[in-house]
Amino acid sequence: MRGTAYRALSCTVLATVVAVGAAGATPAPPAARPSSAALPQEVRGGVVVELPEGDRFKVWHSRDLRTVWGQRYDAATSTWGGRTVVLQEADLFCGAVDARSSAGAVAVIAACNEGGYPESDSEPQDVRALYSPDTVSWTAHDLSWEGHEEPGISPDGRWAVWPLHQGYVTWTASEGFVRRQVDAPGQEYTVTATVADDGTVSFLYGGNAEGRGSECRIHVVTQRGSGPPARESLAVPSACSVEHDLVNLDALTVHFDFYGSPPHLTTIGRPDTSSAWAVTSLAPAHAPGLRRHEGRTRTTFLYPPGSPLVALGSADRRVFEMQTYDDVARRWGPPRRVARLDGPCRWDPGVHSPRLAVLVAEVRCDGRQRALVSTDVRTWYDVPLRRPLGFSADGQQVSASSRRSTTVYSRTEGRVRIPLGASRPCDAVLPSSATSVVRLTTSRDSGWPTVLQRSTPGGWTRTATAMPRVPTGADSCSRVRTYVDDDGLPRYWFSGRLRGVTLTVVPRGDGWKVRRTRD
Repeated sequence: MRGTAYRALSCTVLATVVAVGAAGATPAPPAARPSSAALPQEVRGGVVVELPEGDRFKVWHSRDLRTVWGQRYDAATSTWGGRTVVLQEADLFCGAVDARSSAGAVAVIAACNEGGYPESDSEPQDVRALYSPDTVSWTAHDLSWEGHEEPGISPDGRWAVWPLHQGYVTWTASEGFVRRQVDAPGQEYTVTATVADDGTVSFLYGGNAEGRGSECRIHVVTQRGSGPPARESLAVPSACSVEHDLVNLDALTVHFDFYGSPPHLTTIGRPDTSSAWAVTSLAPAHAPGLRRHEGRTRTTFLYPPGSPLVALGSADRRVFEMQTYDDVARRWGPPRRVARLDGPCRWDPGVHSPRLAVLVAEVRCDGRQRALVSTDVRTWYDVPLRRPLGFSADGQQVSASSRRSTTVYSRTEGRVRIPLGASRPCDAVLPSSATSVVRLTTSRDSGWPTVLQRSTPGGWTRTATAMPRVPTGADSCSRVRTYVDDDGLPRYWFSGRLRGVTLTVVPRGDGWKVRRTRD
């Protein structure tokens, strides 16, 4: 459909454009954030860890929680092997699994409980530590209720460690599992541990080591066997926050972050296992140069994949500024205006997903909804929202609709206007590509969604997509809202006076699948 009317931007487009940079100049895009050592890939019920020569190992719990399974991927043949049992005990239920790997060995922690897995506000009482040198043979140890954090593993894979409160458990072939105590004064909520090839363990935790009123810091206790410990103390913002976590990546790198948020990620590291620990990268939210705004338009962060970290906010609730973070210099660039809106304004929490490929932040100004949108960080669009935003299932495109037209924003095509819109109150239009959209709609103005249509140069065309049943009785649909869940999946909530239904639209083969996810 490229080259058709879909590419034309008419004078009726929904956005006001603000180009960030000097007049007459085309500013170069900031460098993308460099990649770093990666955590295991999260999958349903567990994780996937890397093995030598491109192999991988998946470890996860079964849906009935009775078994922890393992499965190895062979990079040479591009195939997954058969499923194997990692842990299975009578009357044991396991509901969470994490792991670390090195040199072909894997260390696992499985949060388990006898007699049934506990409710979300209770801790499992029968946590298991598991180790395998080859992903074939496994050795298990009961950590009781004390183990809850990810294990650590040495570079050569011969040592593993599981942190506890005021202690840790190590494993090596010569000693098996050994539990050791750690004097960790002031230890608060979060803890992690790493282990070197010689069995030296570094135990990291946040706390007020000198008692109440002292500065909260990240403390490191390094110890080999039962030898005397060496202690270090690192100044890190929010070191005692219950919302921040210490997580080891390997024997040399530890992250301290806020729910996996890049702006709040501090990296603690060392060049080798014999060196002291240090803060190697302070969280950008605390880095120099940031002009922090407070209140209803306080500084918010956007971090689309492959783009620089962006801070967005307003001091007077009218003029919005952005800054980009320089990963090399580890400081923020100068503020640049992106929009002046008729305020006062406040951020709208309805849709705000910092991980989308397109930068999007919704704002409500003097009772009217708008969105600040950018496809390349440099140029920003002030978009009046006459209908809820639409998001592609992969997060690559964002769309804004009126009754007569829809504008799709994407990195690949920029801004593309499509002369088809959302004509009914409960229509939801969302991108299916950078130049096309689909629409959840009905034949009646007050009806609930009964059909999925796709855009064509000739207008809307009905698809053969099956629609889930919406048990709404005599209630009528009066509005639709959009939000993006924690996994980045866009959801569309249709509601009436008494009832509501949430639908998602995902690609399936050459078409789509519509799912009912939650009332």
